[in-house]
Amino acid sequence: AEVKVAAADVNARLKEMADRNSRMVSVERKVKKGDVANIDFEGFLDGVPFDGGKSDNFDLEIGSGSFVPGFEDQLTGMETGEEKDIHITFPEDYHADLAGKSVIFHVKVNAVKVKELPALDDEFAKDVSEFDTLDELKKDVREKMLAEREEAAKRAFEDAAMSKVAAGIQADIPDAMIEEQAKRFVDNFRMQLQSQGVPYEEYMKMTGMEEEKLLADARVPAEGQVRMDLAIAAIVKAESLEASDEDVEAEYNKMAAQYGMDVENVKKYLDDAVIKEQIVRAKAVELVAAAAVPVKPEEVKAEEPKAEEPAEEPKTEKPKRTRKTK
Repeated sequence: AEVKVAAADVNARLKEMADRNSRMVSVERKVKKGDVANIDFEGFLDGVPFDGGKSDNFDLEIGSGSFVPGFEDQLTGMETGEEKDIHITFPEDYHADLAGKSVIFHVKVNAVKVKELPALDDEFAKDVSEFDTLDELKKDVREKMLAEREEAAKRAFEDAAMSKVAAGIQADIPDAMIEEQAKRFVDNFRMQLQSQGVPYEEYMKMTGMEEEKLLADARVPAEGQVRMDLAIAAIVKAESLEASDEDVEAEYNKMAAQYGMDVENVKKYLDDAVIKEQIVRAKAVELVAAAAVPVKPEEVKAEEPKAEEPAEEPKTEKPKRTRKTK
């Protein structure tokens, strides 16, 4: 499909840029939906503080739904300096220690803040880019969005092609491999939270999420990833794909430019073995995508067997054995 970027898309991207360059301004009025309330709070269960229920100088966006149901609603109407107790009943499916329990949060509002956005004009363009006018910035944004969407379309086609290949793998995948991949997904999620300054344990407590549930939810994508890894490994072996020294150096330079770093510094952080693996995986994906033929949805439907015409019987040929992977 042809990739397009409409004027509304460009304006939406500009608004995102304005949002990133906004500033929070304190206001002297009552808290309402959409405000950010800076609060101190402490939760009590039967008069006793519970773990994960206390924080100071916490910025909470009212209406974000990031806290337990009812918490944000009861902050509405409070003013700077005001303190009060709010009553919360945790949902039955919440964290085991608090599921269905009624607790009291003592809350103090330290400040009421609103987001102040810059005007989208030539001055804004000068502040956020190398351009002197808003029209020049809009043109640049459109060109970059077009390139992003073309790249995304390419990646989507490659993913679809690889998914077909991965789904066709004839192998009994050990449960341990899926569990290990699921754990990696959860570990990545934990690191992502920490990089955003959110303690994992506090997040789990306040959202009522159990790690067992995270691992269970990760099983399906984990199996898909394992199948994908096995497919890529088989293609790399069958096609004898390798990463040359020139490939590795080019990839280092590309990453250095992408992150605005010196090439030598990139090499300090990333071992060439990791780079080589990335390169051969990319070559395997490109190989599959080059051999794949895009089909329109209506053509796929046309190829499906009609109800009165039974589909071709599955072949009884014994499937080839696949190489076992540790």
